[in-house]
Amino acid sequence: MAQGSVRELELLDEHGAEQAADAVEQLTAFLRAHPTPTTHVQLVSEDPDGATRIVVPSVAFRFFVDVLAELANGNAVTVAPVHAELTTQQAADILNVSRPYLVKLLDEREIPYRRVGNRRKVLLVDLVEYKRRDEAMRREIADELTREAQEIAQSY
Repeated sequence: MAQGSVRELELLDEHGAEQAADAVEQLTAFLRAHPTPTTHVQLVSEDPDGATRIVVPSVAFRFFVDVLAELANGNAVTVAPVHAELTTQQAADILNVSRPYLVKLLDEREIPYRRVGNRRKVLLVDLVEYKRRDEAMRREIADELTREAQEIAQSY
């Protein structure tokens, strides 16, 4: 992947999703049986002489299992470096908001950005940080509403 680029999202067909689900089941069982898996993975082709051993960091192995789980659930997955620069449309898609709403967030300085000519560019790391802050604020509000609802229910 070129520096800063984000590939188009791709979805698996039904057969591919079933294969991903089977792989997740088997790999999850393996991880349960081996909490600290070896970093050696062996790929075996249909040809018995085609086996290849590869060293894979355990964090990457777990990430691979997570990606398969998302694909099995019918979700598209993309991988991008945290320093990737996104267009406003890509950033809006990641946040699942409209582009005009994202531009409003940028103009209000909720999310840092830089201008390249007349275009705005958003770092993925800044977008992820905004999303983390926004989700934490939403949890706080939900917790407060839950407390208030419990207090109201106790007063009856």
